[in-house]
Amino acid sequence: DDRPYPTTEVLAPDDGNFDKTHGQRPDTFGPDEVGSHPAGQSPFGIEDMVGNVGEWVQSSFSATERVIRGGSFYLEVRSARSTNRVTPEEGYADAQVGIRVCAGR
Repeated sequence: DDRPYPTTEVLAPDDGNFDKTHGQRPDTFGPDEVGSHPAGQSPFGIEDMVGNVGEWVQSSFSATERVIRGGSFYLEVRSARSTNRVTPEEGYADAQVGIRVCAGR
């Protein structure tokens, strides 16, 4: 679909974890616990698709390219757009980037 964000057209501060979620206060920046933003659940029932940490994924353009998708707790709301993708240099590491682990209950 054409939504700019995984959950909605316009994000509210509690739809995910990005710079405005905790009032843009430097002492509050950091990852939130999984499930902290139920308002940001996708129409497919997937939680935490907005911000928190960018996700390492395989590029849809190349089987050998790795990219970072989505935004993070430190970045502004535009970085959380579904189309956001960054191709960092090899060996890049940052506390604002991680992976998604899916597990059944």
